[in-house]
Amino acid sequence: MSKQQKEKLAPQGKDVAIAPTEQQVPQQAAAVAPPEPQQDQPLPKEEPIRPVKAEPVRLRGRMTLEDAFQSIGLNCVQQIEANLPGVGKQNVESLHQMRVGLRRLRALLAMFEDLAAPPVALHADIEWLSGELGPARDWDVLADSTLDRVQGFDSTALRQAAHERANAHHAHILNVLREPRYVELMTQLNEWLGERRWRPEATLDKDSPLAERAARAALPLLRKAEKRLAKRIDGLDDGDAPGRHRVRIAAKKARYAAEFFRDLLPARRVKRYVGHLEKLQDRLGLLNDMAVADHLLEELKGGSSQVAKQAAYVRGYMAASSEADAQGLAKTLADVAKRRITR
Repeated sequence: MSKQQKEKLAPQGKDVAIAPTEQQVPQQAAAVAPPEPQQDQPLPKEEPIRPVKAEPVRLRGRMTLEDAFQSIGLNCVQQIEANLPGVGKQNVESLHQMRVGLRRLRALLAMFEDLAAPPVALHADIEWLSGELGPARDWDVLADSTLDRVQGFDSTALRQAAHERANAHHAHILNVLREPRYVELMTQLNEWLGERRWRPEATLDKDSPLAERAARAALPLLRKAEKRLAKRIDGLDDGDAPGRHRVRIAAKKARYAAEFFRDLLPARRVKRYVGHLEKLQDRLGLLNDMAVADHLLEELKGGSSQVAKQAAYVRGYMAASSEADAQGLAKTLADVAKRRITR
């Protein structure tokens, strides 16, 4: 039987398997119903909050002091702004790093106060922001750090009260960061630094230290920070808590100054100098935390009887610990007072 005859004998009305033509393929695909969505799919994970520490300041040997000042200032502002999302979510460490960026900026402006002072209004707004961020951090440190140093009693009620105060201040900060004053401050800072608005004229006076090479012109500024620290150490009396706080601030400014100009200084000398300052800051920082805790606990004495009793106990414990810690400080202070990064 021929092929044609077989085809004629194919049964009529029956389904016959026929390969789809190219034109039929998309039509068939379009007719297929989409798959049912899977149930109970996990929501995409939210990106974790990462507090942003200061990026190293990169300075080049041919930079002028003005170039260095601008680079350092913008580096500080970048750290402040980078931590804004975390602070907006009331992350404790993001707030800490925002405050670090602000402290670094204030230290830089103090260092250059005779060469590139910001407008009075801009300086006032920087101090305003610093004051607004401080209380939340103080209560955070008390609740999450300082109370851990107290041994031998259950501080649950006191810790809860401290957390409540901290949360209230964090909520206040959210309002602060929405204020036009904050937005204007950051705008003005970026413009003042980016456009070098500290210049009295369009160009910089060629005799200004800002026009000199940074590697040489920064040395008098570094020496000034060293001498200030040594002077405050020499004038410190035993048991002088406010004096210790001033030494701590001077040590912090000297350390920031060395870190700002690290690229233009001998690396090993910077490492040793900064290391000694960090050790002193750690010791003075603990003493300062206990002094701040005493003031904060004073505010809680009017709370519940349990909170008041625990606060009274901690204040006594802190007073004894502070006195003991301060006694071994003299040697560390004397060692730092003779240290110099400029030779």
